[in-house]
Amino acid sequence: MIESDDTRASARQHTARLLKMLRGYGPTAEPVPATEARPGVAAERKPEMVAEAATAYVRLPGMMPVRQASPVPVSAEAQPAAAPPRRRAGQGSVSTVGELLGRQQGTLGELMARANRLARLSRIFRAYLPPHLHDHAVLIRLDQDSWIVHTDSASWATRLRYALHNIRETLGLQLGMPLPKPHIRVVPVALPAHSPRPPLRLTERNARLLEVAARNLSDERLSAALRRLAEHAGPARKPVESDRR
Repeated sequence: MIESDDTRASARQHTARLLKMLRGYGPTAEPVPATEARPGVAAERKPEMVAEAATAYVRLPGMMPVRQASPVPVSAEAQPAAAPPRRRAGQGSVSTVGELLGRQQGTLGELMARANRLARLSRIFRAYLPPHLHDHAVLIRLDQDSWIVHTDSASWATRLRYALHNIRETLGLQLGMPLPKPHIRVVPVALPAHSPRPPLRLTERNARLLEVAARNLSDERLSAALRRLAEHAGPARKPVESDRR
């Protein structure tokens, strides 16, 4: 009986020791003694990671091509601004024909200056002119000494005379000078010459139709008129005899 009790007690102790070891309360593991370093021999250090060497191979012609990664789209803001085109040495802005003529000296330069001044005055003059007169008035001269305007007919000249009288003061204030009395000249528009139309001629067939119609009319006067008209068809043609007596 005593031996069974001792056996049970030892079994309980053993079970308790196993439970403590499973729960982490058991005896700590004994430290492993480090290897003694030999004098004059460096201790070998085990590398932490072994780099994988790239496999050298040659792609055979029959193999499928390697798929390349598609390029990543770049936004318009991230793209660098294009550099402005370089100008060649000695290359400047190209002048127009009007600018070249305006730089001329002498008589040609004076004519170009007068033409430019008249064009500027014409724009101001049309701005003050009523819209219905724009196509019937042409400014020829406008200064302190003379004011000449051309129109295409006498009827438009009458309307233009009243319009110029009304805008005379305001136009002078705009130009900064007193304007004289306007002179209006009628210059008819030259129309292209028309070739004369060939004279109309009555055919024989139409003349016979007129004679037949005149023969069947009861009105004597209208019948006689149609007969006279049928006689203009051609020379020496025998008229159709009437059935009426």
